[in-house]
Amino acid sequence: MKRANIGFFAREVLKRPLYPFQEEIGNAILNSVINNLGLTFTVMVSRQSGKNQTSAAIEAYLLSAYEEGTIVKCAPTWRPQVINSRLRLLSMLDNDFTRDRVFKSFGYIIGLASTPVQRRDAIGAKIMFFSAQEGSNVVGATASLLLEIDEAQDVSPIKFDRDFRPMASTTNATTVLYGTAWSCDTLLEMTKQHNLELEQQDGIRRHFEYTWRELAKYNENYKKFVEAEIARLGEDHITIRTQYELQPISGAGFLLNDLQRHMIQGQHAWMWGPEDEEFYVAGLDLAGENRPKDSTDTNNKRDSTVLTIARVGYNELALPALEIIHQQLWLGMPYLEQYAMICELCDIWGTRKLVVDKTGLGEMMGSMLQTKFGEERVQLFHFTRPSKSALTFHFLSLVNSGRLKMYSSDDAPTEIHDEAWKQLRLARYTVPGEGQLSFHCDPNESHDDVLISIALCAEAIREFETPVTEAEVIKPRRLYNDGRY
Repeated sequence: MKRANIGFFAREVLKRPLYPFQEEIGNAILNSVINNLGLTFTVMVSRQSGKNQTSAAIEAYLLSAYEEGTIVKCAPTWRPQVINSRLRLLSMLDNDFTRDRVFKSFGYIIGLASTPVQRRDAIGAKIMFFSAQEGSNVVGATASLLLEIDEAQDVSPIKFDRDFRPMASTTNATTVLYGTAWSCDTLLEMTKQHNLELEQQDGIRRHFEYTWRELAKYNENYKKFVEAEIARLGEDHITIRTQYELQPISGAGFLLNDLQRHMIQGQHAWMWGPEDEEFYVAGLDLAGENRPKDSTDTNNKRDSTVLTIARVGYNELALPALEIIHQQLWLGMPYLEQYAMICELCDIWGTRKLVVDKTGLGEMMGSMLQTKFGEERVQLFHFTRPSKSALTFHFLSLVNSGRLKMYSSDDAPTEIHDEAWKQLRLARYTVPGEGQLSFHCDPNESHDDVLISIALCAEAIREFETPVTEAEVIKPRRLYNDGRY
């Protein structure tokens, strides 16, 4: 059996040395190509650990070793992923051994001729780049040397099976799927599990997986960066789990585990009014009002308008932290009365920032509040898939770093306290797309109005990167301690 030595090639020819784990990946793939084994590999490495460099080194090796043949490489999008792969390979080939033999054609083909290129129709081994986006036309290419799927966790299994997998059929070409962990139903994760089963049967290694700790052995700066990210976001943060620890997540589950709910439980008391030298933010989730015809409606599946007020402080790293200290729920109250109550409470507490869910019914209320208090104090938040994903990540980062605490039950209204914790306990997450996260409560189990209001408080402190001085705090007009609301 012929053996490759990509480490020597990368170091002596490309002048781009590889780490030991990259050499291990590269040699296994090249040995399959050279010996026409036709294996399918899955390669999962943490972000910024050299996956793309490894792939480019393998491509450069094959283009240099073969006088003819084709590599096919695809990625979920043409721009920027395919473009970046193409530029990375060109950079890898910019060396004394290959520089004068590189040829390009049609904008998606790169080749390496056996002699210095003099004409546009130079002949040699080549690589063809394609987009794996739904709707892209890729039929007709043949992968005689290697088939590569980059960021395979974001490539449709149907697209792969229909358009790309057949490219390796007539040549028994080796196939490689690269990427990081995401949900359990991705092309990469499903192929990984199949590879692990095959490894148990014949002992041939087909799956290569290296968490951030592997590169950290050799790169101190990378180690410091990831450790800082873990400290900032928490070990259970979805980004840490998937992109650095390579742990797949299920399609849906509870948003907060037992430990996270324990971390949220604070020791501070519920407050009926503000204190001097403190400043506050608020989140508002707006619900509908009762119309005259349904004024006696007792449907408990309707959401309430919820106003959550939080006290802002700073931890030992000077990062803003929240203590939820007051909440109000109004079910079916007419809009004008809601508006009056919200204005009254914002004045009483001297809220520095109020974030309002402007989606649907909230847009008119948000505009009225902005007119009264100004755009600096009132921020309108529109829920879209990207914005809710960012909100979810930010909310979890506060939870995991201990920067979000709920009031104790001692002085809090029982109904409000119990509803808040019910929603925190039953909230679930979903994975709407690669790199995205969302949350909701099953309508058959609970509302999510209180949860959204708390999350909007988290949104309200994004701008407070440094402590607010006493001179900047908007003082309340009067104490709110009569318990009327």
